[in-house]
Amino acid sequence: MEWIIINTVNCFLGFLLWLILGVLIDKVQLKPNLAFYLILFFLPGVVIGLSQWLLLLEKIPTISWLWILSNVPGLYLAFISTVVACFFILTSEFIGKFLQVTDGLTQTFLIASIGGAIGGAVGGIITGIIQHLLIRKNFSVNRLWIITSIVGWSVSWSLGWTVALIIGFHSPIFNAIFKAVRYFSGISSDSNFGLGLPLPFFGIIFGFVNAIITGKVLVRLLRQSKQTHS
Repeated sequence: MEWIIINTVNCFLGFLLWLILGVLIDKVQLKPNLAFYLILFFLPGVVIGLSQWLLLLEKIPTISWLWILSNVPGLYLAFISTVVACFFILTSEFIGKFLQVTDGLTQTFLIASIGGAIGGAVGGIITGIIQHLLIRKNFSVNRLWIITSIVGWSVSWSLGWTVALIIGFHSPIFNAIFKAVRYFSGISSDSNFGLGLPLPFFGIIFGFVNAIITGKVLVRLLRQSKQTHS
């Protein structure tokens, strides 16, 4: 339960921090490019990793502090892979023809869910390998943690992006919230702020679903470790 709570809360806080900094940067009228916003992905990665490390430190006193950074590469590659996958989906001749005869909501669902599953799997592979290397001295994990990370990231990343994009692009209530936030914060009308506003919602779903999947395996590994050392 602790694993689920800390991942859900800190995924939300990490992406909320990303959003707040993006708003502050926009407010001072800087013109950052995409690379700059990608750099900001370091923040949620560290927030998530730090919270996980502090919890695991109670169970595994010898775990490396490098766990704090273990989610950062996965977040970057998952995001980039999702964008690339969505691009190929949109430009695919077969899928493109199918999308042309569907409504906007269905298009968003298909693109986000398929692209998110692919991107999440890539992020899960990277994160799983890194974290496997950090805990293999403590557990006889073999490749179990890597497989779990792939499944957890793929499912949670896909669900997170699907819900976040549907809310962001198709919810009248969300659009009203965006206009209100933009009005009171003084953000310019041509800002890309709206694209990042759904990210905290994404963080909640991503953190919660991922933690449920990986948490079950983590509990199993901890129990095996106790039996081995008892």
